[in-house]
Amino acid sequence: MQQIDDLDVLKVLTSRFRMKLFSLLFRIGPVTVSELARRMDADPGQVSYHLRRMQKHGLIEDVPELARDSRERWVRASMGGFAVVNLETPEARAVVREWNSQWVIDQFERLRDFERTHMTLPKEWQDASFGSSRHLRLTQDELAQLADQLNAVLEPWRELTKSRVESSEALPDTRAVFLFYHAFPEEP
Repeated sequence: MQQIDDLDVLKVLTSRFRMKLFSLLFRIGPVTVSELARRMDADPGQVSYHLRRMQKHGLIEDVPELARDSRERWVRASMGGFAVVNLETPEARAVVREWNSQWVIDQFERLRDFERTHMTLPKEWQDASFGSSRHLRLTQDELAQLADQLNAVLEPWRELTKSRVESSEALPDTRAVFLFYHAFPEEP
């Protein structure tokens, strides 16, 4: 996981369009700009503009070896995830809040889309999908320990996904799987 401590990088992802574009790149791996435009229901020029902004800040990279000719542009996310660190100024906190807001909106829109369409999936995929919530009573240290344990459980799956995306390995029955969870203190 890459640590982001540059406010300008995070500002790029406060755009709703770029956040969705970045999320899509994570899910599908290397892809052409025209395919991204089709999936985003957007003009290829608009997609190219936003990709250039993201590339300028190291969020995406070109994959020229996949192009069949000089007109075809392939891109991919250049990192397997990131954490925001050392952004403590008032301006930085405002940008982090805006980015976080877009991130949460993206997560719940994806969950809503799944709930709306999950009955169209094959039965096996419907049965394998899951959701859960728990109400726990923990100390601050225990909550941090829980986060470490959950991340350790997910790490081998993230590495497997990364290797498949990087090699463009398309196993017959794999699908992009979105997993998200939140754990935070709340008032009873």
